[in-house]
Amino acid sequence: MNINVVINQMLELFIILTLGYISAKRKIVSPKFGAQLSNFILSITLPCMMLASVASMPKDTDHKEVVMMFVIAILFYIVMPFIAYFITRILLVKKEDRHLYMYMTIWSNVGFMGFPVIASIFGAGAIFYATIFNLIFNVSNFTLGIMLMSKEGRKALDVKKFLSPGIMASIASVIMFSLKLQLPVLLNDTAKTVGSTTSALAMIVIGIALAEIPIKSVFTEIRLYPYVIIKQILLPLFAWIVLKNVIVNPYLLGIVIVIIAMPVATSTVLFANQYENNVCLATKGVFITTLASVVTIPMISYLLM
Repeated sequence: MNINVVINQMLELFIILTLGYISAKRKIVSPKFGAQLSNFILSITLPCMMLASVASMPKDTDHKEVVMMFVIAILFYIVMPFIAYFITRILLVKKEDRHLYMYMTIWSNVGFMGFPVIASIFGAGAIFYATIFNLIFNVSNFTLGIMLMSKEGRKALDVKKFLSPGIMASIASVIMFSLKLQLPVLLNDTAKTVGSTTSALAMIVIGIALAEIPIKSVFTEIRLYPYVIIKQILLPLFAWIVLKNVIVNPYLLGIVIVIIAMPVATSTVLFANQYENNVCLATKGVFITTLASVVTIPMISYLLM
C-alpha cells in the first residue's frame, strides 16, 4: 500500500467537493439539482459500481472470507447502536440531537466515499467486500436509521424502501458471485464506466449541500471536534485491536477497518431533510468528518501497512 496514493485520493475527493460548493454558491446549479443528483447516484451509478465489482474479484477468492464479511457486517450494525449511544452520553449531546449523533456514528460513508477509497487502496476487487458491508448498511439504515431520524419512530418505516436499486444491486452482486455469473462484456463495461462516476458525483452533492449553510457556522459546532477523534481515530483503532485476532487475512481486515474509519454518511443529510430533523447539524457533521478524513484515513491506512 502506497500512503501517497491514499493521501492523493482523499485530496482529490475534497477538491471535487469544493467544486460542488463553488458551483452552488455561484448559482451554476441549484439545491434542487443536488437532490436530483443524489437520487441519480443512489438509483443508477452506485448500483452499477456494485455490479461491475463482481467481475473484478480475484478468481481464487475464498468463499469463507465472503461469509466472514457478512458476519462481521451484521455484528457491526448490531453492536454499533450501543456504542453510538454511549458516545452521545460522553459528549453530553443535547437530548433532541442524540438520535442524530447516533445515526452519524452508526452509518458511515460506505458507498459514496468508501468504495472509491477502498478501490484505490486495495484494488477494484475489494469493492465486492464493501458491497457486502453496504448491503447490511442498507438493511439497517432503512429500519433502525429511519426510526432514529424520524419523530414517528417505527411508524415511519416503509417496506418499499427495501426494493431500492442499491439493495437490489447488492443482492444481485452476491448472487452473481455465489453462482459465478458474469454480465456480458458490453454490459459489464458499461456498468463499470457509469459506476466510476459515483465518487465524483457524490462529492459534488456534499459540496452543494454545504453551500446552503454559512461556512463559518460549520466550525463553531465545538462538539464535533472531539466527536471526530472518537469516530474516525479511536473507533477504528479499537476495532483493529479487537479484529486483528479474529480476521487472519490482512487484506480483509484492512477493508473492514477503512470502512469503519469513513466519515459520516451523506444519507444523514438526505434523511434529516426527509424526516425534518436537524439538517444544519447533519450537514456540519458530514462536512467536518469528510474534511477530517483527508488526514484520518491516511493515518489509519498507514497503521495497516
